[in-house]
Amino acid sequence: MRMFPWPAVCLCMSGFVMDKCEDRVGSVAQEIRQYLEAHPQSFDSLEGIATWWVLRQRIQAELELVRAALARLETTGEIYSAKLGPRREPVYRLTDKHH
Repeated sequence: MRMFPWPAVCLCMSGFVMDKCEDRVGSVAQEIRQYLEAHPQSFDSLEGIATWWVLRQRIQAELELVRAALARLETTGEIYSAKLGPRREPVYRLTDKHH
């Protein structure tokens, strides 16, 4: 049984790094809490939680950031989007002036 609530990698580091590690542990705990609040009947193993709960939430958050970044790049004329075929999501590429 582990005596500390931190991952082993955090225990051998300096105070500053350990504080950052503790911040990350708190952040992951919040992600798990949010998932369970949205899916109160859920249960899973350590690997399942890491893979399906935490990473899935991070991917969803990253999608929003990537969407905003693509919009910014398209607004500045650095990239453009095009739909290839019917009902397809747009694809993005550099504009000719940025090659």
